Amino acid sequence: MNTVIVGQGAIGLLCYHRFSQLKNNNSDNKLISLWPSKPTRHTHYTFREINENVKEFPLVIADKQALSRAQVIVVCVKSYQVVSALKAIHSLIADSAIIIVTHNGLGTLEEIDHLLKPSQCLLALLLTQGAKKRAEYHIEHTGIGNSDFGIVYGTLSSEVQKQVVDDFEQGLKQVHWQENIQFAQWKKLAINCVINPLSALENIENGKINREIYQGTTRAILQEIVEVATKEGVNLSEDSLLSLVKKVAQNTNKNTSSMRADILGMRRTEIDYINGYIHRLGEKHQLATPKNTQLWLAVKALEKQYSPL
Repeated sequence: MNTVIVGQGAIGLLCYHRFSQLKNNNSDNKLISLWPSKPTRHTHYTFREINENVKEFPLVIADKQALSRAQVIVVCVKSYQVVSALKAIHSLIADSAIIIVTHNGLGTLEEIDHLLKPSQCLLALLLTQGAKKRAEYHIEHTGIGNSDFGIVYGTLSSEVQKQVVDDFEQGLKQVHWQENIQFAQWKKLAINCVINPLSALENIENGKINREIYQGTTRAILQEIVEVATKEGVNLSEDSLLSLVKKVAQNTNKNTSSMRADILGMRRTEIDYINGYIHRLGEKHQLATPKNTQLWLAVKALEKQYSPL
């Protein structure tokens, strides 16, 4: 399927690389192209595999025509960039386009639903693979894992769904279709609500979240999430989430979370769509979320130290 990857960050280039290696991008009908957030003169990018093989590859930059004929648009930007990214292109893309977003947190659907046409379909991709940006158009693949995706808006025919699933399983590997993607989104949100802010505020690797000193805070975070999720019609188990958080922290023992990396790099974090999302839902349902609210405000305070605006 004609596919445009939006965003030249680590995940955007990872997706572009995997899909472009499956397709013939040397013909006039370029199936895979990249739509960067700003103009670039780059004609190649550098990709470093987990096994440390490093190689340079040709880069195909999308133009307006590529956007208009794209059957699939994969938006690989931070949660707070989704609205601006879609605003920039929504008038150019086909009425039947399949739009796929991959980012941390929840809350972007409420912000972009007015940009979606009734005939379009929006999918969420919960990508667990890791990638690190070494330099402009130079990334390193740092981790693999099982990922999920599914429909959050609109519908797909069984034929088109199968084609999308086949493309993603071939390209990204270990990607599984979920009929109830909302449940998977909430589980990932719970993981992020614990690991991201605690690792960022304490400046620790993911695995250290499993230390006894953080268990009380972890349970408090998850208890609030379960209560809020119930009001949203999603039934979660605190014990199951706790086991899941511990497993992810252990499996990514030496990793730096994206939020910790953002704080260390003095960049804006996705906290507004993680613990901040729980805070907003708490207000909506008149539920107190003191621990998630505290973490949200603490990370925002860290951001203000280097970005007062």
